[in-house]
Amino acid sequence: MVEEKEITVKIRKYSKANGESWQSYKVKVDRYTQMTEVLRRIKTEQDPSLSYRAACHMAVCGSCSMIINGEPRLACKTLALDIADEKNEVTLQPMGYFETERDLIPDIDEFYDRMHRVKPRLYADDEVLKGDFEPRMTPEDQKEVWKFAQCIWCGLCVSACPSVRIDENFLGPAAHAKGYRFLADSRDTIRDERINILMDSAWRCTSCYMCYEVCPRDIEPVIAIKKTKAYVNDFKKDTPVTVMAKKHDDAVSESIAETGKIKESSLYLKTFGITEAMRDMKYMFEEGKLKYAFSKDNNVKRIDEIKKIMEE
Repeated sequence: MVEEKEITVKIRKYSKANGESWQSYKVKVDRYTQMTEVLRRIKTEQDPSLSYRAACHMAVCGSCSMIINGEPRLACKTLALDIADEKNEVTLQPMGYFETERDLIPDIDEFYDRMHRVKPRLYADDEVLKGDFEPRMTPEDQKEVWKFAQCIWCGLCVSACPSVRIDENFLGPAAHAKGYRFLADSRDTIRDERINILMDSAWRCTSCYMCYEVCPRDIEPVIAIKKTKAYVNDFKKDTPVTVMAKKHDDAVSESIAETGKIKESSLYLKTFGITEAMRDMKYMFEEGKLKYAFSKDNNVKRIDEIKKIMEE
């Protein structure tokens, strides 16, 4: 017989009529009990008014996204005893960033709007649509897009992303993962349009890797964003962000070509210019970081030989 243990589940309840409150429930669980099952028992046995989303119970639909003990998680992929603290307590809240509709149900209309802005489907050639031609992908091309095609639109990465909160022009990690999945697909026909949609937003990412940490499918949206940035020279338009990005890209290339490494001090100056650099020096001085701007950084030894090898 599987041993059971009683845990206390604290849920942040919310309704537009009654506002926010916390409610505690006692539930007996064993080592196999998922948090979705815990919620089902609470709703059917203790509190019929409890509202939450859950469908597949196998980390495919993404509907049971929520904050569990302070961490963005899928409830169905979380075992109750694995997450319970030393007091055998589990705290549940709706996803951050999104407005709450009721209890653990967030309003994710904005999330879906961001996803649809990247045109998340394949735009095939007319001959393909007519059935006159069948496009094929090499195993290497298929491998490149496969990881990013696994996004289940759960929204956890957006919930955890600081850039989304402070920059309304950033599409968010999930949208970029989906956008790159089609940008890198050799069968797609709107490559330039996708670059125009994604490029400015890609350079607004701060590469904090929070999306990497919370993704339940190990998709690594930040990697999709970094790969999208590699198309910056194919971006025919200019925005203040992409102009700076191209300067940064050129500065990195020059630094590596000249010294064999990325020299941070010269990289910053070439990217942002003397005016911006002087403005930031005041901040660096106040924070005790000004010394790093003048730190000596030697070139890679025998760089000429390395260049010969790379050219060959």
